[in-house]
Amino acid sequence: MSKKGRAYLLVFGIIITYAGVVFAIQIAAPDNPIEPDNFPNNCPEDSINCSLIAPNHHRSGNLTEIRINASLIEVMDEVRKWIDSQSGTSTIGDWPEQTHAVFRTLILRFPDDFLVQGFCDNGDSVLYVYSQSRLGVSDLGVNKARVESFAEHMVNVEMATSECV
Repeated sequence: MSKKGRAYLLVFGIIITYAGVVFAIQIAAPDNPIEPDNFPNNCPEDSINCSLIAPNHHRSGNLTEIRINASLIEVMDEVRKWIDSQSGTSTIGDWPEQTHAVFRTLILRFPDDFLVQGFCDNGDSVLYVYSQSRLGVSDLGVNKARVESFAEHMVNVEMATSECV
């Protein structure tokens, strides 16, 4: 076989291997929307691939909630806008009080679940946020950074002041 033939074979082998790995990742971690009644209450103990803003917070800068003085409809619309502005995302579940998006890594398409659940409490909209890698042991800090970036955005974005009902 000529050098040119071996080069083509090598390139073909790399492409087939890449496609096989991406396919295996998709099979190992299919998209299954998490419904509002099943919103995770905690991350696995000592997990380094999960972040949670909720009463049982985990890797979230000790945030237990995001509280906003605006209507829940407006807050959840802003949640969806933020998700849509992020690269590599798709929404796989959307309810009035919860959104479930999937963030995928650029090259191998590893999926991370990102859930935001909202509710009214004493006239404020309150958000809980959950982000976890579906595969692997570590997320290299990506979920923690994502949750903190989302919280910072939601606290700083301007929304009409109104009571949550």
